[in-house]
Amino acid sequence: MQAVRYTLDLVATTASWASLALLLYLLPHGVLVLALQRGRPAGTWARSLDVASAVALDALLVVTLSWVIPFDRAVLAVRLLAALALPIVLARSPRPWARPHPAAVLALLLLAIGVVALHLPLSWRLVMWDRDWHIALSSAIRTSRLPFENVFLPSAQLRYHYLGDAQAAMLQVLSFRRLHPATTFSLAHDLFLFGASALLVVAAACGGLKPYGLGDPRPSLRSLLAWPAALVLPLPLIFASPFTLRNVPAAEIFTTLDSARLCGHSFLGFTTLAYRPHVAMGTFFLVAIASAVLLRARPDADDRDAPRSALAMVSAAGALALLDEASLALVAGALGLTWLFVPRAIYPHRWRGALVVAAVGAALPLVSRGLAGSLSTGGPAAVIEVVHARHLALFDGVVPFTDRARFWEVAKYDWLPFYMTVLGLAAAAAWTRRRDVFAAFLFVTGITVAGVLASLSVEVNHDPSEGHRFLTAAMVLTAAVGAFVVGALRGAFVIRAGLAAALSLSALSGWAWSQSFLRQRFQPGMVPRERAWAGTADPFLMNCDVNLGAPRRSRPPVEYVESSIAVRYSGCERVLLPGRPSSWTLTVVGPTFGGEARERFIAAPEAEQPQSVVCASDPVTRERVCSWALRSLRCEVLGDGVMVRCALPRERRETFYQEL
Repeated sequence: MQAVRYTLDLVATTASWASLALLLYLLPHGVLVLALQRGRPAGTWARSLDVASAVALDALLVVTLSWVIPFDRAVLAVRLLAALALPIVLARSPRPWARPHPAAVLALLLLAIGVVALHLPLSWRLVMWDRDWHIALSSAIRTSRLPFENVFLPSAQLRYHYLGDAQAAMLQVLSFRRLHPATTFSLAHDLFLFGASALLVVAAACGGLKPYGLGDPRPSLRSLLAWPAALVLPLPLIFASPFTLRNVPAAEIFTTLDSARLCGHSFLGFTTLAYRPHVAMGTFFLVAIASAVLLRARPDADDRDAPRSALAMVSAAGALALLDEASLALVAGALGLTWLFVPRAIYPHRWRGALVVAAVGAALPLVSRGLAGSLSTGGPAAVIEVVHARHLALFDGVVPFTDRARFWEVAKYDWLPFYMTVLGLAAAAAWTRRRDVFAAFLFVTGITVAGVLASLSVEVNHDPSEGHRFLTAAMVLTAAVGAFVVGALRGAFVIRAGLAAALSLSALSGWAWSQSFLRQRFQPGMVPRERAWAGTADPFLMNCDVNLGAPRRSRPPVEYVESSIAVRYSGCERVLLPGRPSSWTLTVVGPTFGGEARERFIAAPEAEQPQSVVCASDPVTRERVCSWALRSLRCEVLGDGVMVRCALPRERRETFYQEL
């Protein structure tokens, strides 16, 4: 088997199918935004929230339909409904539509290019972190019904925050299986980071840069120069991180190859954390909720837009229930705190605002339990308990609260971006006496304080390391809301400069990690383990339709897949693989191979015994069991010849176990 070469034709073909998948993915979102605008025109900021509502409702509708029909058909059904609705929406009586500022269009295009360019070296070259097993989860979701099967535990249903995996499956469906999930995960990662960044830029532009506004039809030098400055605002979000540069000797800052020094003690920086499939999509919805709060709290907010912002909050909460349960719980509490002191930040009428807060809070149990999420019966969060305060240290174990010297060594640098941003927002609120800044302070402070306390005292399944999940929302929203205030506030130069300094220290730490990781992984002669997961052929340029043909519709068989092709095969073919459960009992740390897989197979009941062996055609990377299978079993060549599948009769299993 020859390694895939990067030819212009192959890259162009992949880019073409990716563009088609994005266009089809965005179709229902555009129809809903257009319908809402035709129904009652709104400003640019409110229209940006319509996009967030459309993304959330689309995802929830597809998942709900998959109770009845397979997921891939649900995806296509929603697109068909959107295509049928589009002429009806366009045929309605025209409404005035303010043309966007030419500089704004160019700025958002540059923002999209910038987000992709920042992540291109990692996201589109490496199968980052646990994507090697998320790829198999995504493929299993693609043609199955809810509740989805657990690809690594054949007898169990998947109770999980699976929506990030489902989005990658959706993009693969919309490419008509021309794209491998390795590509669609990267596509979704960049798409949602761009979406979160665009929401932030639009909010800041409409909130404080209105003289250069999106709706101004007259281009000017002033407005053209303002937009490049606005594009800097998402950087603190994209590179959000604990302040880890102080862990590096001064002579090695920005040059160290030890990325472990730049990961933080108690939680990981956003740059690395966002490669978990649910995090980038969850970030988009967290920023959407914060944007809705900031819009409603402004003195000039149009009360007629309140239903749209409420829809954005509630629908985003519904999506977060299948993405990031800990962050949604913190957001619901922070919205309640904000409602108590600034009720207009939620809704113009206090008691209707209370209903919005209640709906956001109710989304967590209702959606997660109703759509087979992590909190449903049999889900992974079996035990949630409050313990004595201790400090979580990801790489050094649990630090006792009584060990004050070590505790402060960890806390004062990991949490520096949190409390510096909170102090900056407090100073800005006191200085300006603006309602929207005060609401921003309450919202971010509520999430930060509650998140830190939960990370200190809440354990899930007796696993202290899970405490880092309570810090994700604080990391994301201190960066996003802090950047908004820096960009949108007028005057208060010293306060804005202090906020910018705090955000810059965090962002520089995140940027330093990415540079260190790049240098560490791509040293001459080194094959990164994140690349080794992909095997010798490149899954980012793989055409599943050519390699394996039509997708399986029946229940997938249990198979043993050679490690060198596991990522490529399981991304294209729905299959059940031997896996090792983690502390989250129904999730896994990945597929198992060799002797470890043998132990799992031998212990499994008859229904979960392997039915076939899948091997690479390349003899260089062939495992011993595959050499035996190709000699002794009846085999068929798959697709374009890079993989072979051999049927494993019951009477040959003992020999198969010996070869493993």
